[in-house]
Amino acid sequence: MNGVAVAASESEDLRTRTRAALMVMPDHAVATHLTAAALRGWAIPRGIAPPVIVCTDCEAPHLDRRGVYVRRCEIPPRHRSVVDGIAMASAEWTIVELAETLSLLDLVTVIDSALAAGHTTVPHLREALVPGRRGVRVLRRALEYCDGRSQSAGETALRLVHTLSGISVDSQVEHREHDGTLILALDLLVRGTSYAPEFDGADHRDPRTHRRDLRRERLLHGLGIQRAGYTFVEISRQPEEIVRMAAEALGTPGRFSAVDARVEIDRSSLTRAGTAALQERMARFARTSSPRARP
Repeated sequence: MNGVAVAASESEDLRTRTRAALMVMPDHAVATHLTAAALRGWAIPRGIAPPVIVCTDCEAPHLDRRGVYVRRCEIPPRHRSVVDGIAMASAEWTIVELAETLSLLDLVTVIDSALAAGHTTVPHLREALVPGRRGVRVLRRALEYCDGRSQSAGETALRLVHTLSGISVDSQVEHREHDGTLILALDLLVRGTSYAPEFDGADHRDPRTHRRDLRRERLLHGLGIQRAGYTFVEISRQPEEIVRMAAEALGTPGRFSAVDARVEIDRSSLTRAGTAALQERMARFARTSSPRARP
C-alpha cells in the first residue's frame, strides 16, 4: 500500500493522522517528539500545532511521506511502547527528544505534566539521559526544576519565576482541619512566609468559579495567608514585580534578581519572540509535500 486516506472531517485530528501515518510505515515505526507528547495529553507549548513526527530504525530505508516527518534514529527497545493502540516512543524517550527543541521553561512544563499524569518519574528520566546527545544539558537542568505536583502550565511558569530567582517555594501546600479534612491547597507558598503566589487561569472568569474563589479568599484571610494571583500576562511581562513581591514577603527587598527568570521567559513560548523561535525550530518537521518532490 503506497498511501492511506483520512476522512476530511478528521483530517485535523492528530490521533487520526498519526494512526494513518503508521499504517504505511514499517512495523518498528513509532510516533515521537511533540506528536507523542500531545497524544499523551501533556502540556505542550502554546501556539504550536503538533505535526506528525514518526521515527524508524537507523537501518530502515529513508521514507518521504507528505504530512509526516520521518526520523531515522535508534530508539532502544525498552523505549518503545503502545499507548491507546498507537506505537509511541516511551515517555522518557519522548522527553529526551523534546529536549533537542524546547526551551528550559517549556521543557520543565512538559515534564511537570508527564510526572503529574504518572507517565514517568525523575529517576526514570535520569536513566534515559544520553551523554553527549543534543539537548542533554537543558534536560539535566530541567530535571532540577521539575515538580510533578504542578497542576498547570501557568503554575509551573510562576514557580520557575521564583526558583530561577533564588526564592524557595513549596508546591500544593495543604491546609487541613484537625480531623484531616482538606480546607484548601495553595499553588505555591514562599518558604518561611505566609505569602502565596498563585496562577489565575481563564477559568477564574466563570461566575460559579468566581463565587468559589471569593469563599476561598475568606478562608485564606482567616488563616492569615496573603494571596497574590497572577496570569500569563504578568508572568511573561512582569517577572521583576513578582520577584519583588516575594522578596518583600521574606523581608529582604532588593536581595533577589529576576534576571535569570527573564532570560528563560523570553526564550519560552510565553513570549512572541520565544514562540516565533520555537516555530522556526519546528518548521523542519513540516511536510506539506514530499521533500524529494521535483517540479
